[in-house]
Amino acid sequence: MMFRGTIVLLCAGGLAGCGGGGGAAPTCGAGQPCDGGDAGGNDSDATLPATCGNVQPCGGDVVGDWTFVDACESAANVAAFAATFATMAAESWCPSQTLVARKPSATGSFLFDTAGTYSLALTFGGYLDFNLPAQCLAGVSCEDTTAGLQAQIDAGSYPMPNVSSIACAGTSSCLCRATVNSPRSDSGTYSVSGNVLTLTATSGIVTDKSYCVRSNTLHILDTSPGSAGQTTIDSDLVAMKP
Repeated sequence: MMFRGTIVLLCAGGLAGCGGGGGAAPTCGAGQPCDGGDAGGNDSDATLPATCGNVQPCGGDVVGDWTFVDACESAANVAAFAATFATMAAESWCPSQTLVARKPSATGSFLFDTAGTYSLALTFGGYLDFNLPAQCLAGVSCEDTTAGLQAQIDAGSYPMPNVSSIACAGTSSCLCRATVNSPRSDSGTYSVSGNVLTLTATSGIVTDKSYCVRSNTLHILDTSPGSAGQTTIDSDLVAMKP
């Protein structure tokens, strides 16, 4: 079982230390702010935890029934994805298509019991907005473009397998939104050591994840070494419990 891509869009978070710890505030990416929203880094849902991407690994008690509420990633990861999209576009039927925005999301539950077992039901979602310019469409309407791309999705031939639907709108050019839906489930045993949560799935796959529990919020983190002794938060999958 892997969480990478929290963010699975083609393939989603305070101060260092929990409960009174200290240290430098973390950065997301190479000293850059985290991006859990659109291309400008804005999250449209003000009800989500403001700490996504801004919590350092701190350990804590994971026992309980957690509900996923958010996913975010570093600005550096967002830039890397944009570069990947540009490469894919260059090799596609429409080399001049451009990425406009992307927004990851996560829903589902993560249950840890006192006996050391866990169960996961997680759906990575969100959307990807891209623009198809008129020169690619050759007079084809956005309605017909939607129908053609959706037919590829339904047939399993669309190049991004986690995309479940597409809708395009516009006149000469089309702004298209690809909706992502990638469910996964898993169960097995878990253990914790310091700031690391180890999951051993029934399949035998072992996954180590940095994590932090702050009050009623669980952050499952992808990290990398940062500068000045900081840990860089590359992505953050956030869950909450009552």
